[in-house]
Amino acid sequence: MTGDAGGGAAMAGCAFCTPGAVETILTETPHLRLVADFAPLVEGHVLILPRSHYPCYGTVPLAYEPELVALKRRVARFFRKTYRPAVFFEHGIFRQTVFHAHLHAFPFGGVGLSIADLALPDGQPVHGLADLHAWYATHGHYFYLESPRAPSEPLEARVFPPEEDRYYRALGALRQQSGVVGGWRPASERRASAAPVIAALAEAWHAFERAHPAVKDSPATASDDASPDGGDDARAALNAARRADGGMVRGLRPSASRDP
Repeated sequence: MTGDAGGGAAMAGCAFCTPGAVETILTETPHLRLVADFAPLVEGHVLILPRSHYPCYGTVPLAYEPELVALKRRVARFFRKTYRPAVFFEHGIFRQTVFHAHLHAFPFGGVGLSIADLALPDGQPVHGLADLHAWYATHGHYFYLESPRAPSEPLEARVFPPEEDRYYRALGALRQQSGVVGGWRPASERRASAAPVIAALAEAWHAFERAHPAVKDSPATASDDASPDGGDDARAALNAARRADGGMVRGLRPSASRDP
């Protein structure tokens, strides 16, 4: 695996810096990759990774922000049209298992609680990478949660201190929203059954990409969200993958409504 298009470095021993370790790359930008999680919690579980090695998004260069914003918008739109609205989560090194920055994106449709209230008294709002940089420089480790206030409302984001109680409350809310009956399985079990789940995600993503080609040279605009629906191809691909795999998406309730 190479680093940035501009010549960034890899870290020896890092799974996300090891050639061939990232199996399903959905799309790339000059500095970022969108990949399928290798042990998905639900179908649609993806990661946004910097191509160079950084320990968390609190250290990722601020110059990457336009790409990050654009890629998150693409993912959020894909989720709305194919699954449910997006939730973004980052360990920020706290309880991290791969020490390379990776932003999880889940099609959960929200977390079922007020993250602003959960962040009290010492968590802080996040409006961009600069806020994560400021937190990391001052406090060090953190975890980060970004979720719709409601499925039809804009995302809200907070950075949290690395406290077990709030961390597990956030995870509990995510687990409840995931629709997984009986809790999440261990990563080893999810990995063993991941192939058809990842294949369905990849097929739906590529159908979405064909229906909605990325707008070039204007990564921070809202034009990607302003084009006509055209999401039927992605949904048809997803349904075909479901039929091929014997039925419903694993561990995910279907969306109750189409894109607003």
